[in-house]
Amino acid sequence: MANAEPDTLARYDAGSEDRDTESTRLPLRRRPWFQRLLTWGALIIVWQVFAVVVGSYFWPSWQDVLRGFVTVLTTGGVELVASSFLQMFVGFGLAIAVGVPIGLTIGSFRTVALVVEPYVNLLFVTSLAAVLPLLILLFGTGFTFRVAVVFLFAVFYVIINPANGVRSIDPNLVDVSRSFGVGPVRRFFVLTAPATLPFTIAGVRLGLGQAVQGMIIAELWVTTGTGRELKALSQEHVLGQFFALAMVVVLVGTLLSQLLLWAQRLITPWAASTSGVGKGDG
Repeated sequence: MANAEPDTLARYDAGSEDRDTESTRLPLRRRPWFQRLLTWGALIIVWQVFAVVVGSYFWPSWQDVLRGFVTVLTTGGVELVASSFLQMFVGFGLAIAVGVPIGLTIGSFRTVALVVEPYVNLLFVTSLAAVLPLLILLFGTGFTFRVAVVFLFAVFYVIINPANGVRSIDPNLVDVSRSFGVGPVRRFFVLTAPATLPFTIAGVRLGLGQAVQGMIIAELWVTTGTGRELKALSQEHVLGQFFALAMVVVLVGTLLSQLLLWAQRLITPWAASTSGVGKGDG
């Protein structure tokens, strides 16, 4: 057994070297970095041509967007986005704290699933923008309203994925653990939690994207924060600064999503490719 591990590592290293060599032998046009470079270059060219054709009043050139970035950086735009995201984290944190236990419970107990899951699925496919007026009546237009919107946008993804994770566990493993006298609490920590963790992290990643959408939509409704600034810039046709501010929001959201993906690969290397559930799935 002691010799098996070095042999396995040696085969893995050899395989990695073969893949690296194969990658370097690919023609330039087939290398991933070159394909990405071409894609971004084509996007920039199409963007610029479209701006010239329709005019800067309707679509900004890249020069306008770059000037908008400078304005955003020098006039407090980054601080405004940071403030919006800090408020978003409150609603998103509540969605995780509430959604994960509910998802695990739904997946673990059939009776709970029969009672609760129909309502979860119903709300999951409902247009949440339609309930925003009701939320304003309940919570007003302040901080609580924005937290509630972010919570509702994110929580159903955080519920559904852990539930699917529990259901994906091989029933034979559960039967074996019971036959060896493993109690429910210990079985949760040694079997259920490791098996569902990739699904849970994937659900959190999906929920994060929805939380960012909820943050902007809530701020557009009550005219505050980053949403208010985006609305004002679009109405005044300051499109270079509008796109610059929107790109800052997208970049921050993408960075947070990539951090979660990195954490998923680090914590659950055995299931790094686990994907989540989206609208219409399930």
